[in-house]
Amino acid sequence: MTTIRATCPTCGEVGLTPDEIELRVDDADSTGSYYAFSCPSCFETVRKTADERIVRLLISGGVEALAGRPATPAPRLLSQRFDGPSITHDDLLDFHAMLERDDWFAALASSATED
Repeated sequence: MTTIRATCPTCGEVGLTPDEIELRVDDADSTGSYYAFSCPSCFETVRKTADERIVRLLISGGVEALAGRPATPAPRLLSQRFDGPSITHDDLLDFHAMLERDDWFAALASSATED
């Protein structure tokens, strides 16, 4: 499958599949075209203008061009169902204690890869 490189203002360069990108082309206004995606790292919705060159590149990469200007797409996580155990109060307290550490990000990343 094709991997498309895009830039998140928070995380930097990220890899996306064509299905993870929404491309909206406004035929009436050349400055109205844009592409949007949910960053796979921070889950923020990123929206950027798309000139004709970007539109052609995205279409050639397999992104479907849609017409009009609807609302920004919902974050990818909202469309996915999580079937794991519910978060408990103890989980929340453990997370709070982790955030107080100087190396909280490394601790969090290593706990995510343990499963």
